[in-house]
Amino acid sequence: MVRLLTATFLSPLLLALVSHADEPARHDFTTGADFSFIQTNGVDSWTDGFVGKLRYDDFSDGLTISRGFLEHRFRLADTLDTRVAIEAYDDNLGPAADFTEAFLEWRPVPRSRNRYRFKLGAFYPRVSMENVDPGWSSPYTLSSSAINSWIAEEIKTIGAELSVSRRPQSLGGRHTFVGQVAVFYANDPAGSLLAWKGWSVHDRQTRFGDKLPLPPLPQIQPGRLMERQDPFVAPFREIDNRAGYYLNGEWRIGQRFALRAMHYDNRGDPEAVEGGQYAWRTKFVHVGAQATLPLEIGLIGQWMRGSTVMGSPVDGVHLVDTEFDSLFLLLTRRFDKHRISARYDNFEVTQNDSTPEDNNPESGHTWTLAYRYSASDNVQLAAEWLSIKTHHCGWVYYGILPTHTEQQLQLSLRFQFGN
Repeated sequence: MVRLLTATFLSPLLLALVSHADEPARHDFTTGADFSFIQTNGVDSWTDGFVGKLRYDDFSDGLTISRGFLEHRFRLADTLDTRVAIEAYDDNLGPAADFTEAFLEWRPVPRSRNRYRFKLGAFYPRVSMENVDPGWSSPYTLSSSAINSWIAEEIKTIGAELSVSRRPQSLGGRHTFVGQVAVFYANDPAGSLLAWKGWSVHDRQTRFGDKLPLPPLPQIQPGRLMERQDPFVAPFREIDNRAGYYLNGEWRIGQRFALRAMHYDNRGDPEAVEGGQYAWRTKFVHVGAQATLPLEIGLIGQWMRGSTVMGSPVDGVHLVDTEFDSLFLLLTRRFDKHRISARYDNFEVTQNDSTPEDNNPESGHTWTLAYRYSASDNVQLAAEWLSIKTHHCGWVYYGILPTHTEQQLQLSLRFQFGN
């Protein structure tokens, strides 16, 4: 806990010392920490190497520092910026503090109606419509949806992205069209957690140096275990030397409506393996929408469908062959310093292979209710209750009923400082 606090609040000072401290106007820091009270009745958590859907379990009940974070932007020139984001956790899955994003962004002076932006480094693809606050936080709930919890676990763009936006004058200037194309490496193991663990709902982001535990393999037949050489996965690793890509498009009407669609493919070679880590061929399509309804009620919805495969094909089917699907709807309303939000998630994993030790199809849904109060610019109070019901066939191997409901209450106090 001391390491976590030290890493969170001393990081701005260290960065300032190494990056032109004589030009303070060019720096933009946001740093903070979440102090939480947790109460759950969940299955032993996936973060401890078991199969629970939540970040916390009965052993985590009580007071904890759930996260510390830092976001630093530095303007190198009028059109050139850098950004780094650091998350700090005390869960022994990696260093006390490590990077989640670090990239260079160039916005050249426009010479036409088009606006261009180039990003180079490590950053999240433009999927989440929830996590829009500093530190990839959500202003609506403490936990992310199942879709964005998985993005936080396994998906990162480590490469380059070109973005082009345009506001056609023929539509009155309120409409904006944006397109992005990216090429990336070092995300080959993405998909392994989703195939073997399934969907989760939580607030943890995987850092560059993290190694995440996989659920234990049940030994159904004596002496016969599926080839899982490493019980941990490092999602941001290059294995097959093949570049992945994504295409994203967005349409916005002022601040009242946004529609987004993406095709993602990491182009992993499912037969490649290095140092106990496999490459997975993971691809998905994603559609998201955001709108302001009457009475100033905000609506956010996202849907994702995809597949991930690993291993050599046998009779036309890979060793692990999984399809996944998830959607959520979120309603939110702000009342001065107060905000109330409600979210419904539905998720599913379909298994096409027939490996008996790898029986991981699942279906489920989550209800989340959240309240936030901004006491000041630097202090926020929040409360969240969630209930996640899952039917997972493989849980019987661990002595757990295949249909199980996990619930969690989290009370949070956030201290946040910055520009």
